[in-house]
Amino acid sequence: MTGKRRGLSYDVLQVRDITGPRTIARLWCAQCGDTLDITLNSAHHADGVERMARAKGWECDKNRPRRTICPDCKARPSPPIKPAAPNPIKPTIRKEMPMTTPALRPATPDERMRIRHKLDGVFDDAKGMYLDSFSDQRVAEELKLPRKMIEQIREAAYGPIRTDPEIEQLRTDIASLVSQASTLANRLADVEKRYLAR
Repeated sequence: MTGKRRGLSYDVLQVRDITGPRTIARLWCAQCGDTLDITLNSAHHADGVERMARAKGWECDKNRPRRTICPDCKARPSPPIKPAAPNPIKPTIRKEMPMTTPALRPATPDERMRIRHKLDGVFDDAKGMYLDSFSDQRVAEELKLPRKMIEQIREAAYGPIRTDPEIEQLRTDIASLVSQASTLANRLADVEKRYLAR
């Protein structure tokens, strides 16, 4: 998959599926990170992408990525504002704050581009697996980004991992051991020949 960087709120990508290669505009929800793919014809226009996204229920501004919102986030009601009440004096009691996992912020267009560029080099799309002992965690560490963000963008771009990396590592180790055993057997045969020739 190859991407072209535009100064717009969506990315233009070349993708392949069962119908063959096609060009799409991929929009990203600024609140939840959900994506919308719109198939483009050869002469696409940004206003047309904006109109098609709105027809599918998205809020879209072709020049402002932060104003691109999916239908689910648009429908989510905002919390009601409570009227200000007088604050009676209360004794302060320290409460332990519950441990919560912070919500994952959506990736910026620059972060998405960096992640996709890295994944293009270390992920085998045909096999559905990472190459050279890479993983979501290792990509996250190298790019200094959250692992969950890498996982979301990898799944959106390539789908889920179809091969277990541990099984692939075991296969590599077994092939290496078989090769070493073959080398040792050949060396043993050479030593036996020399010994029997005496």
